[in-house]
Amino acid sequence: MKKILAIGSGPLLEKGVRKIGGHCLRTWHFVSPLLEDGHWVSLVTLPIPDHSRPPESFREHVEKRKYEGFAYQSVLKEDPAFLKSFFAEEMKRLRPDCIVGINTHPAAVAARSASILPFWADLNGWAMAEGQTRARLDGSDTYLPYFWADERDACRRADRFSTVSKNQKLALIGELAAMGRMNRFTFDYPFADVVENAVNPLFAGEPDPGQPLLVRGTRTPQDAFIILWSGGFNTWTNVNLLYEGLARAMEKDEKVYFASTGGSIDGHDEKTYAEFHRLLAASPFRKRFILLGWIKAEELFPLYCECDAGLNVDAMNYETMFGARNRITNMLAAGLPVLTTLGTEISRTVETERLGLAFPMDDPDLMAGAILDLAQNRVLCREMSVASRRYALENYSNSGTTQPLRDWVRNPKLAPDNQEKVIRYPSTDDLLSVWTNDIEKTHALLGDRDALSLVNDSRDLWIIRSNPLFKLYKSLKGVFKKK
Repeated sequence: MKKILAIGSGPLLEKGVRKIGGHCLRTWHFVSPLLEDGHWVSLVTLPIPDHSRPPESFREHVEKRKYEGFAYQSVLKEDPAFLKSFFAEEMKRLRPDCIVGINTHPAAVAARSASILPFWADLNGWAMAEGQTRARLDGSDTYLPYFWADERDACRRADRFSTVSKNQKLALIGELAAMGRMNRFTFDYPFADVVENAVNPLFAGEPDPGQPLLVRGTRTPQDAFIILWSGGFNTWTNVNLLYEGLARAMEKDEKVYFASTGGSIDGHDEKTYAEFHRLLAASPFRKRFILLGWIKAEELFPLYCECDAGLNVDAMNYETMFGARNRITNMLAAGLPVLTTLGTEISRTVETERLGLAFPMDDPDLMAGAILDLAQNRVLCREMSVASRRYALENYSNSGTTQPLRDWVRNPKLAPDNQEKVIRYPSTDDLLSVWTNDIEKTHALLGDRDALSLVNDSRDLWIIRSNPLFKLYKSLKGVFKKK
């Protein structure tokens, strides 16, 4: 049994919680198998980063919470100074055998706190692709440094990594090369494993026939074909295609309805959902779009059971190429065949395994056609429903997907180049500050300083050295040294 400090995103999917993203699901995905394996896990969750709020607007305390009988701590103040002191105390108190950082931001916080302990970093989605979509949405690159700082520190410090897709693993290896981590010590070292999103247990149960209905028969006809969207409307959502495809299907079949949970993502993307509302405002079908907003966790699975199919619509960008979709995984587990744009790796699994129907990211007519194929062929829909649930439960379990992490935790070790740093610098307690090669040296010395500050420092130094008084001082200093 190992003692593990896990740092993830929260809150977990507790009763009454409304706003929860894939990062929060990912935390329990990683923690629960470690508990089942008999390890002692101390979990600390951080809020999803919200750069629109100043640090002082957060309360300065830690809240104790409980999920499925498991007690954990939830940090409510996202402030670097507070986190540094808090985790320093946690390290002294717990004396863990290793650290597991779950999702990129918690992994970066863990990287700055890990000392010389073995450290696993789960980079759930490629931060730089997400940063690029945010920059496009805002029309500004202001937040790119925030995304890069997290990605950089996690890459520089972690001993093992997990990514959410095969494509992201390749992007990570490129970043590791740029950080100097692909060196002579790590030539044959398995840095990274792919840990696909798992089914959250909430969506793997059996429907309760006595559960009150949220939409079917109340806000839709009893025999409606209800298509479900669940979760945030993020920067990579193609809302124009989403609306047009649905509207064209609704025009041809009056039984097609759309229900959505979720909405805008505070501090990250509050524009995409607003744009969807704008499109609906002028729609002749707006009464068939049922927008439920962020509903309670315990209402999610019953709603899934009321619907006939799930929906995922992405835009063409690098996040789609490198990312994954929790909504697809959990819809499949709930027995919903998925209608999805072709882009993410899991969308291609949906297509090849016939777990739903896929369509291009730029053709609303083909999207409408896919919707109508399922809406007008209920036998096909039921067949795909059975196949979807079976495939998800067999391939996306918490324990099965995290097998590489479970194996590593049994005997956690530093990466070979980090072990070399411990040998070379026996007095260090911060592996981010030392190096084994010149590429790493540059990053270690640069730290959080940007290139512009270095240019300014160099200019200031040149001005000082060019001053006649400084030159006189240097000359006199040389004379006196000779004497």
